[in-house]
Amino acid sequence: MAIAGFVHSTSPAQVTRNHDGWIIAGYALLAAIALAALYVASGGPGNDPAALATMVAMP
Repeated sequence: MAIAGFVHSTSPAQVTRNHDGWIIAGYALLAAIALAALYVASGGPGNDPAALATMVAMP
């Protein structure tokens, strides 16, 4: 019956880890990769500004 008397000394807020910074960094990296891909794709022949606007609006 020793298990029934076990009390946690830490609160759930202390046990959970804070990963918000890594998540935001991941989204920023994904956005940078998408912008780099858009920049490379827009440099091809035959791409006018209207096509570039369409590429930005509809990925």
